[in-house]
Amino acid sequence: MRVIQRYKGVLVTLIIVVLIFYAYELDDEYLETVGELLSIVAGEPINSSFPITFYQSAYVDHRFDPPRLRIFTINKCLKNYQFLLADLHFNVTIHLGSRKVELNVEKIYKKATKGITVCLQPVYYFSHWQNILLFIEAWRAQGATRFIVYFHSATKETWKVLAYYRDLGLVEIKHWPSFPSFPVDIAYKYPRIDDSVLRNAYFLAMNICILDIKTTFGTVPDFDEVLVPTNGRLLDYAIKEMAGTKVGALIFDNHYVSFTPNIYSANFSGVASPKFRTLAWPSKYVFNASVIDIAQVHVPDSFTDPSMISIKADGALLHFRYDAESKNLTTTEKPYRFFPDNHSTHIKNMEDTAKKIFNGVIPKFSSKSNDALHECVNKIMKSEDKICVSTGGLCKAEMDKVEDWVYAKSEPLFLIAI
Repeated sequence: MRVIQRYKGVLVTLIIVVLIFYAYELDDEYLETVGELLSIVAGEPINSSFPITFYQSAYVDHRFDPPRLRIFTINKCLKNYQFLLADLHFNVTIHLGSRKVELNVEKIYKKATKGITVCLQPVYYFSHWQNILLFIEAWRAQGATRFIVYFHSATKETWKVLAYYRDLGLVEIKHWPSFPSFPVDIAYKYPRIDDSVLRNAYFLAMNICILDIKTTFGTVPDFDEVLVPTNGRLLDYAIKEMAGTKVGALIFDNHYVSFTPNIYSANFSGVASPKFRTLAWPSKYVFNASVIDIAQVHVPDSFTDPSMISIKADGALLHFRYDAESKNLTTTEKPYRFFPDNHSTHIKNMEDTAKKIFNGVIPKFSSKSNDALHECVNKIMKSEDKICVSTGGLCKAEMDKVEDWVYAKSEPLFLIAI
């Protein structure tokens, strides 16, 4: 087995359930170390030779009884007998033999603020700023009140759109920088994290994001996806179906749509009458943020209450992929629309907003960046070591040739034991 294959399946949400947190408070009370508690369990603590990087914060999740400690990591797969040795007091200290890592601690509670929070998976080399404009305005019309965007890289035009909505207080941009290198004494044994964890980084980001949600409902779509009910507004529909019930998530079937004219001309008039194209594709969902436990891309993985269920929604996932028109798919009629009312008003607002963001000079769309990314991805996937690859690392040199990208700030988001 090649070295790069050893890095397969690297996302682990480490929920240390042996800790008793019923008396947990951030005060001066003495807490026993995890090591002492685990001394009664046969096993082997992870040491400094193990390849692992930690998200900067740990979470005490009070949605469970007793609460659970959540530590998010990217690492090689664990054996059943391996565990982390940690101290918990004002923060979490992870002991890896001669090295250690300090993590902040945040508390998570059930959600009470009415609204929908939209979590965006890490944005890598994104160039379709028109998508973002339609995405945010459509989701706002459906009841979204907050957008959390994990940002790695994008064109300057895309960054301007995100910054505009950030300055309005609607979008929270969380920088998602490159992963750090392993300590030099083990780095030569493993592939660079940035070169091999794109999909797993997505899972990491979305599951961190669902803990950051403050509203009653949440969702994890891409920038070309909007969930809509058949009638009315999504927030009202979610309240009706999930509030006070055993329904933890509503699953929306995927519907490819295209527009005439397409939105990349900065003319959004086609949004009023989308063309639906027949193609089976995975679903997306909106969930009750007080009960979601582990999120997957297309369906929830689990809930805090095992009796909660997911049901099929009376509505649609409107999926406006950049290449939808090029697929020569059969068109059909559907009743779904991006906005619950006043389409002409929303369309004019999007066009006026674009003019405002770009000072009246709308940038012409070019597929150059998108084409370069796909060429790089295709080249990677044809290579021998294609099991664990990541455009975030392997495509950087190629992408820097075609665009002056805005990159995430190099903040210490991911930590290596020192």
